[in-house]
Amino acid sequence: MKQRLVLETTEQRKAALAERLDLRGESFADWIEGQIENAVAPPFAGEIDEPVTIGELLEGQVVEKLTHADWAFTSANTRYLTHDLHPYPAKFPPQIPGQLIAALSFPGDLVFDPFGGSGTTAVEAVRLGRRTVSLDANPLSALLGRAKTAYLDADMAAQLHSLEGVVESHIAAACGKGSDWSEGLLATHSKYVPQIPNFEKWFCDAAGGELALLRHLISKVTEGAAKDAALVALSRIVTRVSNQDSETRYVSVAKEIPPGFTLRAYVESLRFVSKKMESARRPMLGASAEFVEGDARTDIGHTVAPASVDLIVTSPPYPNATDYHLYHRFRLFWLGWDPRELGAVEIGSHLKHQRNGTDFAEYETEMAKVLTDCFEALQPGRHAVFIVGDAVFKGEQFSTSGALADAAAKCGFEVLGTVNRPIHATKRSFSKAARRARSEELLILRRPNAPVAVAIDAPAYKMWPFERTLRAKELSALGVADLKAPKAAKTIETELAQPALWNLRRSTFSAQFCAEKDPRPQTVWQKVLENGDADAATRKDPKYATHGLHAYKGKFYPQLAKSLLNTSGVECGAKVLDPYCGSGTVPLECLLNGYQAFGFDMNPLAAKIAKAKSGILLRDQELIELSAASITDMLKTGVGSDELDQFPENVHGELLSWFPKPVLSKLNAILARIRLLGDETLVDYFEVVLSSIIREVSQQEPSDLRIRRRKEPLTDAPVFELFSERLAAQMLRLQKYRSVQARQPGRRYLPRIEEGDSRNSECFLKACVGSASIDCVVTSPPYATALPYIDTDRLSILALMGTPSNERAVVEGSLTGSREIKRKEREELEEQLNDGSVNLPHPIVRTLKGILDGNRGSDAGFRRQNMPALLSRYFTDIQKTLAQVHRVMKPGAKAFYVVGDSRTKVGDNWFAIPTCQHTREIAADVGFKVHPSISIDVTTERMLHLKNAITENDILVFERA
Repeated sequence: MKQRLVLETTEQRKAALAERLDLRGESFADWIEGQIENAVAPPFAGEIDEPVTIGELLEGQVVEKLTHADWAFTSANTRYLTHDLHPYPAKFPPQIPGQLIAALSFPGDLVFDPFGGSGTTAVEAVRLGRRTVSLDANPLSALLGRAKTAYLDADMAAQLHSLEGVVESHIAAACGKGSDWSEGLLATHSKYVPQIPNFEKWFCDAAGGELALLRHLISKVTEGAAKDAALVALSRIVTRVSNQDSETRYVSVAKEIPPGFTLRAYVESLRFVSKKMESARRPMLGASAEFVEGDARTDIGHTVAPASVDLIVTSPPYPNATDYHLYHRFRLFWLGWDPRELGAVEIGSHLKHQRNGTDFAEYETEMAKVLTDCFEALQPGRHAVFIVGDAVFKGEQFSTSGALADAAAKCGFEVLGTVNRPIHATKRSFSKAARRARSEELLILRRPNAPVAVAIDAPAYKMWPFERTLRAKELSALGVADLKAPKAAKTIETELAQPALWNLRRSTFSAQFCAEKDPRPQTVWQKVLENGDADAATRKDPKYATHGLHAYKGKFYPQLAKSLLNTSGVECGAKVLDPYCGSGTVPLECLLNGYQAFGFDMNPLAAKIAKAKSGILLRDQELIELSAASITDMLKTGVGSDELDQFPENVHGELLSWFPKPVLSKLNAILARIRLLGDETLVDYFEVVLSSIIREVSQQEPSDLRIRRRKEPLTDAPVFELFSERLAAQMLRLQKYRSVQARQPGRRYLPRIEEGDSRNSECFLKACVGSASIDCVVTSPPYATALPYIDTDRLSILALMGTPSNERAVVEGSLTGSREIKRKEREELEEQLNDGSVNLPHPIVRTLKGILDGNRGSDAGFRRQNMPALLSRYFTDIQKTLAQVHRVMKPGAKAFYVVGDSRTKVGDNWFAIPTCQHTREIAADVGFKVHPSISIDVTTERMLHLKNAITENDILVFERA
């Protein structure tokens, strides 16, 4: 309920404000509403629950959910973001499309409005993270839509500011000028003066000359999105400086428009437009919005491909009610268009019906064409909502919703029902009261979920055999087809309905698909993530989004993780666990693909990287860029400090042994600036970027995983330059992700990352992971004695976390797969092997006994002598974690373990360690059902001491019975 607000001021200040508002064309009430809007964030509608899975939209409860929602919005704020950027007749409250889009679509979906109007649906679609295409016969609609969804970047703001300055200079020149000056402007800029019938009746020389001058200045000073904004600012003042009585009354009334008034009104309008766009910067970042000028009766098929639209939300012109070409007549002329062309094609125009002597039947015929093409554009199983009002012809009332429902049924739509919505009694309209609709109805339609023909293209790069296998498996799990690997290397032609058609965009090893033999491709999310809209790439990019934030040895590439998530068959919103999450590949893929992820790792740096990778994608991009600038601005001074206050005193000695003092001082300066930030995620992110250069500026030999010093010690290093370069590269990665983020299918969930030990139940309790709660597990456990994770990252752990060597050694020794073992522990484990008390499956014990016996009495070094005990401990650790994983998985849930075999020398011969087979045996012993494995190949990076590196892996597949 609205309440009265009383303001007290002097008459002088009131008069000054009134003069300023007159320039803007605002009332006191409008101005107050604007001030409140700027001070208070708008309460977006949110009482309708958003769906999580496509299946929820197929269950038939849509109408019931929409019926129980409030659609009146009588006192709701409709001015937020850019919704009130420009006047437009008969537009609906933004809350209507906002609620419909939230209830009937998912983030990343394509929302289409065939009667785009002022872009209300488009703005709401962008706000809610959807893609949008808007079609309208009114050319002003496309201009408004582009401006409303534009991101006001620095270049655009600079152009608009420059234009304002140029116009201000002409305002100064206009002071005291008379009619000669105005006539001179008309003559000088005559090419911008439109051929308006009875021009002198509608525009005085002062207004006409200054409007022409403004068109000239806009064309010279601005371009692109800035030009759109400048033209919108011009369009806003045209009616006000004309002799038209008001926005809603098409009558000529002579007005006193003095020289300079139009220019001053334009500056106010330009400031208003800039301010509105500034307020909407964050929601519009990365907007995927397209605005097309066209006739909905003939151009829908040219605008969107068949079966490509996920939701249609539109409010077609009401029959015999509004004449948009008349409402915008002078605006269209001054922007270079002819309103008479719009009037000739306008559906529902009162003047057209009057001129042609037609009635409601003509409207029905025209809308039937629109409905037919909407049906073809919509994906099977998806919805279209038409917001319509009843029509009045010659005093007779017609049910628009009833007529459109009948026409929609003939086109093939399922008519799900209607929802009534009251219209505010004071709604502005050109229409006479007798022709106005008293209420509106939401007509809810759905295209039947019948299959459509699709052709699915494979990636442009050559797939490995295991990738072809995974493509076949993931497409089958997504409901696409039951495929065999050889066929998966080619284009697949099939027929699909929901949910498979929606799931198709989530596939990993597919590039795009075409529906109904239309050549226009629908690109899958993975291709967009890796390459945007560029031509087909011939190689995979494993560093998209934040995957390349920090090097981490032994991680598996993200496309593999994603394909396994798809192969599991779990739906969006499912809970996924990675008990050995490392640097966060699986959790990040979950965030990028709509799953709730839980990840554990004992390596403190790994947990920090994993948190930073995912957390930063959910932070505001402008906040990230401002924070980055605050750091890099400090670096430009090139001034370090002799202080080491960012490092605990107990590690100073070790730090100085591995870093030259000048390097430490620079690292200290960067850390000090990073830690001024108040957001933990930002601190983690920038510290991880710094960590990525640590080895390069240390005395460590960069190509060695183990501890080895450089042959030629460093005396200094370009720390600031390297950090700035690395940060700039990562910021570009973030910007690339933001540019395509609106195409990400499904919700985004922040992963829960814990630094902890997945062998113990306490770790799961800390992350709130209970028994039988996990839908899927995707992981790659540390390989048996393969990589020294802590040693590799010890300098980052030392410098960033202040962890001394003795504490790092404890962590290193406790890791699954560690090569560190004390003599007493080794002897105890060997004794257990000898007396048979080790609690492992018998085949594993036989393997370990064979290695132990083979090395006994040989001249094997300590590493080989340690191997049986290390492997016994390794498989016991795998067993403990598998037991915990089995406990928290739901019955029927699947776990994918990417595991590799390794080898060791026994005596003089190489001996294979069948890690994959032994892990399967442990899983079966724990209680899992073991499925056939998938063999994959991997490559190793060029590092020293990797002669025992693993070059073949298996994907082990377990299912909790």
